[in-house]
Amino acid sequence: MQENNSDYPQKKPRRQRKDISAWEQTLRWLDARWYSESKLREKLNRLAYGVDEIEEVLNKCREYNLVNDAALAEEFARSQSSRGRGSRRIACELYRHGLTGDAARSAIEKITGNDAQAAQSALQSKLSGWKNQPDWRKRREKAFQFLARRGFPLDIIYSALDEEPTLNGNMFED
Repeated sequence: MQENNSDYPQKKPRRQRKDISAWEQTLRWLDARWYSESKLREKLNRLAYGVDEIEEVLNKCREYNLVNDAALAEEFARSQSSRGRGSRRIACELYRHGLTGDAARSAIEKITGNDAQAAQSALQSKLSGWKNQPDWRKRREKAFQFLARRGFPLDIIYSALDEEPTLNGNMFED
């Protein structure tokens, strides 16, 4: 067992990236993937850059159009919608990625009209897996849970379930 000895540190101390400017570090991050303005601010804060330096970098990013929260939110929402995710889940994911306010609201409004179609296509992809379930009520319950996990609103879920004949049985049959 390793003792708490100075020869064997438990954790490496977080080194401050003062050898790299905040602008250079931001460009490295943005070269790998897109970030929202709030996520960049958070990442730069973690590396202990000064508040003035962070604001200067973010202003420069806006000037060169390297950070555009509205475009990022719209593209993210569109890609998630095409993957069969509902507007409620997409809104939560946008929030998690630091995209809030008008940018997120606008992106959600643009994809909300596609919710019914996305729910129907997501449901169609799963129906073949439930075909061996003899009880239509169990199939309907599974379908409901599946669409709810995907983040679709209740009215969209119920209309998608009602449109699918394999999920609606005769209530009087045994």
